[in-house]
Parts: sequence; C-alpha cells; structure tokens
Amino acid sequence: MPSVGDLLGDPVAWLQGDWPVLLAGAILFWLAWRFSRPLLHRLVSGTIRAHGVAFGGAIPDDELAKRAATVEQLLAGLVRAALLLALVFAILGALDLWSAVAGLGLLGAALTVAGQSIVLDYLMGMLIILESQYYAGDTIAVAGVEGEVEEIGLRRTVIRDPSGTVHSISNGLIRSSSNLTRVHAMAIVDLPGIPDERLEAVIERIDRVGEALAADPAWADRIIEAPRYLATIALTDLGVTLRAGGRVRAAERWAVAAELRRRLAPELRASGIDPASRGMGG
Repeated sequence: MPSVGDLLGDPVAWLQGDWPVLLAGAILFWLAWRFSRPLLHRLVSGTIRAHGVAFGGAIPDDELAKRAATVEQLLAGLVRAALLLALVFAILGALDLWSAVAGLGLLGAALTVAGQSIVLDYLMGMLIILESQYYAGDTIAVAGVEGEVEEIGLRRTVIRDPSGTVHSISNGLIRSSSNLTRVHAMAIVDLPGIPDERLEAVIERIDRVGEALAADPAWADRIIEAPRYLATIALTDLGVTLRAGGRVRAAERWAVAAELRRRLAPELRASGIDPASRGMGG
C-alpha cells in the first residue's frame, strides 16, 4: 500500500523546483484581481459617456450612470470568474489531476436537467444585457415581483420590493419584463366624480396647477412636460372622471404625481368639490 509520502512526492518536488513560477503566477493573479475593477470602471464609463454624446445628449446623465454601473458590475464578475477558473485549471494541470476530475464524471453532470437550466439562465442573462431591458437602479416588474433592481448578473436578477424584501430571480424564469423607469414616464392623477357643469372650470384649474408645478424651481428639473388635462376616461352616475398628467423623469413619476395631487386638492375645494369624498387617486 503506497504511503502518503509516495502520493505527495511528485507535487511536493514540483513545488520545490518551480517556486519562482508559482510566485510570479501568484503576483500576476493578485495584480489582475486588484486592478481589473478600476480599469473596467474607466473603460466602461468612457464608452457609455461617448455613447450618450453620440445620441446628442438625448439620454439623461442618470440613465447613463445606471447603464455604466450595470455593465461594469457584470464585466467585473466575468473577469474575476475567469481568473478563478484559470487558477483552478492551473492547479489541476500543475498537480496532474485532470484524470481524477474526468473520473468523477463532472462533464457528464453538466448535461443533466439542472445543468441545462443553468445554461438557460445564462443565455437569458446575456439577452437582458444585450437588449438593454433594464439596469441596476431601474424599477421593474418581472416574474410577479415589482421593485428596484439591485444587481444584474448573467444567472440572476436581484430586486428589492417596496417593503424592503430582496428577491433573487433566475434569469431563465424571466419571459417578459416591464421597466417603469426607462428615461421618462408619465405622472398620472385621476379625478373622479366631477360634475358635468364644472368640467371646464376644473380642466382650467388642472392646467394652471400643472404649469405652476413645472415652473417651481424645486420641481422643474424633474418635469419634462408640464402636467395638464389629458382625457375624460369615465362617465358614471357620480360624475365624470378626468385624467391629468405630464411627462417626467422616470424615477420621479410617483413623487410628481403625489405633489400634483396635493396641489389639486385645494383647487378642487375652491370649485366646491371635496376630493376626500370623491376618492381622487392616480
């Protein structure tokens, strides 16, 4: 029966004889691991910024920042995974362990149903990134979950919902996605129960309040188009339902709608309409 020394003799001798190669490899690995992220940051930021300039500044700075952060995070993960894989291959080759690995049937395991599912996750992850469906920082709805994207990887998407719960969703499960914060959105407020005889007066007040909101310095940079009367969307026994809204920066859709609702409430009261009894929503 071979002794432990016999089993370890060749690797130990190799380590003793080729330690300069090991040391150089360890230094190169550390340098690549340490400086890959800063280099990627400069490369990705410059490329994304040039992309925004090519579109004549049509893409807002915050949107460009989200794209840069997402691509940088993804590439950094790929680079570090490649480094770790190269390290494992180097160790297996140096210790001549490839035959042992093959004997374990690891290659066959990759062809199982679980392996196919993982491949699907990675393929969908690549499509999500290439098609620019969403980025870190976007608010999206996928697989029955709505919330802010905290992380996008090739295998999974991590979302934090409004209650603070973090959801990890395999990309292979994502067949459709709804991006609620892509470049711009509509801030919508519905005004139900408006009497017929007061429609024109209420529409005039809606437009006036929207213009004032867009002109307010505290809100001007969040609003692309001043909120105004958009449509009459329902006719009921209680009255007419009017819809007001305007185009805003995507992430500000809820804040602008809330402020518009707050400013419309006293205007409706001045017209003799009680918003509380009418269920004003948006």
